[in-house]
Amino acid sequence: MGELELIAALLPYLAGRGGDLVIGAGEDDAAAWREPDGSFTVATCDTSVEGVHFDLSRQRPEDVGWRALCFALGDLAAKGARPTFGLVSLSVPRRWGSEVALRLYQGMSGLAERVGLRLVGGDTTAAPHDGSLTLTLLGTTPIQPLPRSAARPGWEVGVTGPLGGASLEWARPEPRLELGAQLAAAGLCCGDVSDGLLREMDKFAAAAGVGARLRLDAVPLAPGVDDPRRALASGEEVELVCCGPGPLPAELTAVGGLIEGGEVIVIDAHGRMVEVGERGYDHLR
Repeated sequence: MGELELIAALLPYLAGRGGDLVIGAGEDDAAAWREPDGSFTVATCDTSVEGVHFDLSRQRPEDVGWRALCFALGDLAAKGARPTFGLVSLSVPRRWGSEVALRLYQGMSGLAERVGLRLVGGDTTAAPHDGSLTLTLLGTTPIQPLPRSAARPGWEVGVTGPLGGASLEWARPEPRLELGAQLAAAGLCCGDVSDGLLREMDKFAAAAGVGARLRLDAVPLAPGVDDPRRALASGEEVELVCCGPGPLPAELTAVGGLIEGGEVIVIDAHGRMVEVGERGYDHLR
């Protein structure tokens, strides 16, 4: 069972949209509800696991903390929300020692300060072998965020920047919070590309029952990336993919459109289907 299949199986146990809950379980990576003053709170939860999402033999703990928070913030950016509060749950194996935990927090707090997020607590526990870091974040927006489930056939699909570069470096990326707020205000439905563009469009398909046709030649490539198939599947990207009625805002590069059915396909410049082996990161496969 893959990630999307497991999520579908869990939905009967979770709350769906209704009343003040405007994005319920299964509609998006984030939930959202209406506050009494008419604003909206967006909530998300994201986990980074040692040996899966980070490797302390190659990465500094400060960078691991920064990156974990950055990718969690991507879910808020996709809904146009400004970050407010965050909780951190840290599982620490004995071999780390206290220094690693402190340095992880140094990285998280550095980015949190830059984006106006207040880390207000969380939980710590021992881990038998590999460590993990779970972030629960809240954000706020005056505009009702659109979930993936709102996507409709005929909408255009665009991305906020070049893809594929995340696999080439261990840099400290910046979340697209300001741009996400602009695109939400423009009425677009967005998702982050942290698991890869194709995987994100698969999530749109699962949530909204729509397919997508992506043009391989239209995908913007990061410097050093010469294979657009790699860019389609590249994970740990901070860019957003946004869908809406055309024309798309100038901040987006058009890469295709949404279609009837639930199939996400890739075509070349002549409209011929292209076989793509790797579709991105599936958390359970």
